[in-house]
Order: sequence, then structure tokens, then C-alpha cells
Amino acid sequence: MRLSEDAGSMVFQLFTKNVYSNPIGTVVREITSNCFDSHTEAKINAPVLIKKSYDKQAGTNYISFIDYGVGMSPDRVENIYGVYFESTKRTNNEQIGGFGIGGKTPLAYKRSTGQGEGEYNNSFYVITVFDKIKYYYCIYEGAECPIISKLHEEPTTEKNGTEIKIPVLEKDIKTFEKEMVRQLYYFENIVFEGFHKTKYNGDISKDEDGNPISSLDNNYQIIRGKSFLFRGDDYSGNIHVCLGRVAYPIDYDTLGLSSSDYRLPIALKLEVGDIGVTVSREQLDYSEMTIKMLKKKLEFAKDEIKGLISKQYEDIKTLEQYFQVKNDFGKLVFPNGASLYVDELIKQKDVDFSNFKYQFTKIPNDKQLFRFFFDTNTYGKKDRIRYGRSNNDFEGSYENLKNNPNLLYVEGEFKRKIVKQAYLKDQYTTYYIIKKRVIGNWMRKDIADLFNVHLDDVENDKGKPVAFVNKLYKMQADFFKIVCKHAEDYEKVDVPQYFIDSRKRGTGITPELRKTTVPVKFVGGYSRDRVKLSTLFDYNMPIFYGTAEDEYQLKDAVEMYKLLFNRDGVVHQCGYNDNLETGYYDKTKSSIMFVQLAKNNVKYMMHCKNARPVKDFFTYMLPRKDVMVKQYFQTYKLIEKFDDVVKFYKEGFIHKISDVWGKKVDDIIAYIDAIPSDARNDSIRYHKHNLNKYFNITDIILTKEHDVITDMIKEIVDLQEKNENTLTYFHIPWEAENFEEEQAMIMELAMDLS
Repeated sequence: MRLSEDAGSMVFQLFTKNVYSNPIGTVVREITSNCFDSHTEAKINAPVLIKKSYDKQAGTNYISFIDYGVGMSPDRVENIYGVYFESTKRTNNEQIGGFGIGGKTPLAYKRSTGQGEGEYNNSFYVITVFDKIKYYYCIYEGAECPIISKLHEEPTTEKNGTEIKIPVLEKDIKTFEKEMVRQLYYFENIVFEGFHKTKYNGDISKDEDGNPISSLDNNYQIIRGKSFLFRGDDYSGNIHVCLGRVAYPIDYDTLGLSSSDYRLPIALKLEVGDIGVTVSREQLDYSEMTIKMLKKKLEFAKDEIKGLISKQYEDIKTLEQYFQVKNDFGKLVFPNGASLYVDELIKQKDVDFSNFKYQFTKIPNDKQLFRFFFDTNTYGKKDRIRYGRSNNDFEGSYENLKNNPNLLYVEGEFKRKIVKQAYLKDQYTTYYIIKKRVIGNWMRKDIADLFNVHLDDVENDKGKPVAFVNKLYKMQADFFKIVCKHAEDYEKVDVPQYFIDSRKRGTGITPELRKTTVPVKFVGGYSRDRVKLSTLFDYNMPIFYGTAEDEYQLKDAVEMYKLLFNRDGVVHQCGYNDNLETGYYDKTKSSIMFVQLAKNNVKYMMHCKNARPVKDFFTYMLPRKDVMVKQYFQTYKLIEKFDDVVKFYKEGFIHKISDVWGKKVDDIIAYIDAIPSDARNDSIRYHKHNLNKYFNITDIILTKEHDVITDMIKEIVDLQEKNENTLTYFHIPWEAENFEEEQAMIMELAMDLS
């Protein structure tokens, strides 16, 4: 059999119009692959550059793929690049290509000319440097076959390399960007230039330092196991394939497997040539050999992951490490700090804690163990108890210990000190004192219940603890070290002088002193006023003060207060509208003063009702917002992703088509609605640099629930992208209540809900 004599035209049409289901994704994947192959051929490790540019004169956007490899001589352009199915890579598994069609894929990207239906332009440019000469070519679709037209050549001092420059419609730029993330997921050493996030008004988004924010970057790391790669969960929640550098999903139905058994966002690491791909290179070619190899590699990868998590648990030695594992079971942590939940692969009963120092007994959970070893007393203001417990209850879990700032401990007898306790109440409102318990005979039942051990006595005839209780005391000592690490020593609490002075306020204030005026600069405003001392003495809201030496600290405190507490709650002046003597700010109950005074006037602050030096703002006020700030940086990206989902998928429409997808949407909305409103203040991100001075926001730990919700949003975004074109054929009403049942039934048939 052979091709007909006029088959050439049909073949060209096939490979420029019909073979690719995703032309833009194919262009991104194939042209970038060619860039890397050129670097491999040239034996260099330079980054590939992908650049977006705009030609004002032509009114055209361009996306360029630039390599610094071998370049192309005129002979290579004519006899290799210009010939379909001709390739230099077929016998080389270090290079990605091999079919001889990848370089022509820009012809499959059709740009409408606006002249009528089906009219389009798919030309693109090749600019290549070879042996000190720079060649400019235009490649376009001819009547019967693609045409290479040399436009110009010129001498140059540039090194060899090639630029593929593609004109791109404005409406397609976002699609190119999305495909660059997906198609190049496991590519490294790429520099993106000119891709900037834009605001709704078209302005370029900038970070807090005024630098343009890129919509694409290479700020990621790839974990390389023996049989797998891990970058994150943006590509897929299931095990997929990385062939060379190119990612491919796995069709588990074709393999006769259930995808739910392979819920891990890792890629099987395969070399080019290990398995085949279809001629379009858009998907794997499922030959018998491919199916057999994939099944084998899937089990290798799962076994390797199980081995890594088992090794991680074998290294558990201390009580604190044990708590960390039990509270966050299945979290595999990699050396770079990235983590992956693999709890579906391994069960707690299968974990080998052979090096754990307390293997001699069954270990109860952290809360039970804490209550067994320690007494906790509540002081300060105690909340009204509802439903059997107070809102302020400290439960004693490991997470409670880490996250509660109002915990103190004592060693030995608790010696109450009135001034210190008043200060702690002022500082925390409610606080807890933790003290070790003595293990006595009355605790035998607790020992039996918690540790599954029966003891006749806890002490021997000589009054010494029996062997098992001795071990419990060692465990208690270790647990107390954890308490000391996360709580404060009551005996070492230093009561500030201002607080001691505040308890003496009111003494020595004469009528003459009350009438005295002093110059005061209200930080956050523009004025320096003379204010009667009586005005400051009688002011009921907080005053934070400092001298000229504290100017920058005062400005920082004002910025933090406006950002995290109340933007309009700072006293700016004591003038016509804001005269403190009118009591206006007392009535609002929401104002705070930041004032700068002369050094010789600071002494008057001790007579004010609620005045503190500005340094105490950062230790007294900011800790109240620690949880909120961390929660913002935990969740703002998640909320942004869901905000980008179109209303069809999040405002009740999808519920009428699929209960499964509707349930996912409801779970996401419930999670987001539970986030306090102050932790959703988008101004926070623009002050990240300053916040980092006062809050630990560089090592934000994401909860397992957060990861689950992130996966759900990713699934909904994928569903939206999958059905983007289908949705355009339907009229969607403004309200879900007006979404007719018949329309829902038709859409259920038309949409891909897999």
C-alpha cells in the first residue's frame, strides 16, 4: 500500500487543522520541548525564555519561545525543519521530540481575521542565529502546503539560538498562560517575561514594593523520588505520568483500574522512549506494553511512598514528635518543607514506632495524657458556661499548647501574687496555670483505663514508685518540657513599671495640674496641639505614647492598628471637629490615641487611665490578631480561586444538575463562610513585608481540611474549564430559582461531569 500522488495536501491539512484537540496547549508543549531539545543538542544548561510582547505599530500581541542552543542553518531550515516527519531525534531518548511535526504546530493555532466565518491567519515567525548570521523567516499556510518565506538575513554578534514568534489574539493570552502552567508543569529552567497580572481596570497589579506581579513564574521545586516526581496538586489529584518533562493524565479505565485507588498528586517518572504517545503527542498510546508498564510503575510509586512515610515514622523518638504525627497522620514531609498527605495508603495500625521511647505501653491521645499528668486552673475573667463548657476552655491538646498565648506553668507550689495576677488578667483577660500532678493510688483506675495496665499499688514497700509508674514520671517530665516550650513561667513574668504606676493613678493630681497644657503630636494625623492634661487624664480609651526617639515605632503601630483593628479609630487631632474635651471619642468607644511627647512630659502619662509606652502595643495588642493574620495567609489564595469560579458553579445552578458537585460547592462555601470577616481583609497582603516583623507568616502550616477544600476548588475549576465551551450554548438566568428543570436535564446530558 502507498499514499496517493496527491495525498501530500491532505496530510498537510491534517497536521495543521485537524489532528490537535487542544492547539494552544500543543503549541506551548511542542515549541518549548524543541527549545529544550536544542539546549540538549548544544550541551548547555541555559534557561529557555518565554516572552510576551506587544507591537504598538501593528497592534499585535506576540508570544515568543526563545532558546540559546544550536540555531538553524538555511540547510537545516529547508531539509529538516521544513520537512514533515523529518527529525534528528528519533534515536535519542534524551530529547523529547521525534515525529518531525512539533515545530510546525503554530500552524494549528487559528487567529480569526474578522473577515468572515472560517477565515483565519495562522502564520508565525522563525528568527534564528547560526554562525554569526541572523535569519528571519515567515511560515504560513499556502494553497496546498505550508510555505517558508525568508524575509531577511543580517550579520550579528549574537550566539546561536532560535526564536519562534507567534502572533496571539488578546482573547487567547489567558488560555496560553493557563496552558503554560499545565503543559510545562514539570519543566524546569524557564524564564517568563512580560506576563503580568492585571486589575479589573487594566492596570498592572503590583506587590507591596511596587514591583509588577507576574502571572507566571518558576518559583517552585520538584521533589524527585526514585520512581516519582512531586511538585504540587495543581496538575492532578491522581497519579499521572511525566514522560521526559511532559505531563500526561492516566486513563485508569483503559488500565482496568479504579482511579480512586490512586489519589496521589505525583507523577510516574518515565524517560522518553519508555512508552509511546499518539502522533499528536496529546495523550499516551495505550499499547499492551504501555498498559503493563504503567501498572508496574504505579505499584512501584505507591510502594516507594509507603516506604518514605514508614521511614519517617520509624524516626519518631520523642513525645512531641509522636503528638505531631498522631495529630496530622499521613503527612509526608520532604526535605524542602513541602508535604503530601498519603493517609489513604497507610493506616495508623500499620505504623512501626519501633524507635519511640514509650513503646512499653499503650499511649492515650494528647488531651487525655495532658489531663492525667497536669492540673490546669483558670484565672482572670471566666466566661459564662454554655452547654457544659466555657468558650475559653483550654482542652490540653498539643495544638492548644502551641497556639494558646495565655498559658503559664509553675514548678512546685503556686504562690499567688496580686499585682502579677492583675497584670495577667489585663494582658490576657483569661489565663491558665499548669502544674504537674503527683501520681497517687487514687489514680489507679485512670492508669488502668488510659494505659490498659492494672496496678495493685503505685508505690512499693519502701514508698518508691513501682517500675511502671517510674516510667510514667519520665513521660510526664518529657511532656512538661513541651509545656515549658510553649507556655510562660509564672515566676518569671515581669510586671512592667507602667502597670504598677497605673495602680497608683490619681495620687498627686492637683487642680492646677489638670489645667496645665502640654504639646502633643497625634501620630497618624498632621497636627501638634497643646492639650490640657485633664483631657488626657479623663480619656477612657487606650493611649500609646512615645518620644521623638520612638517616632518610627509610633508610625508602625498606627499602621498596624489601622490595618488590623479599626481604620477610622485613630485620634488624628484635638481641634475643631475632634476636640477631646467634647467627649466625642468617648462616645464612639472605638478610638485610640498614639501620641508623641517631649521626654519631660512622659511623667504625666502615669496618671492617665489606660496609657502605655508604644513598645507595649506590639506585645499587648498585636498578639490578639496573631490567629487572624495567620488565617488570612492560610486562606486568601483559596478564596481567590473560588472567587474566580463563575456563578453557574457556585450559586445554586450546578446543584440542580448534580447532587455530588452541589455538595462539594456547599462544603466549600461553608468552609469560607466560617472564616472570620477580619481574616478576609485583602489589604493585609499588601503589608506582608511589615507584618513579617511581628508575626511568623513565613512558615504557615495548612490544615488537612484546607487541603481537602483546595482539592475541591481545583476539581470545580477543572470542571469549569472542561465545560467552558458547552456553557456558551445555554442561556443562564440571573437567579438559580429561575433555572428550569428541563434546561437542567438538557445541560446534564450535554456537560462532562466526570
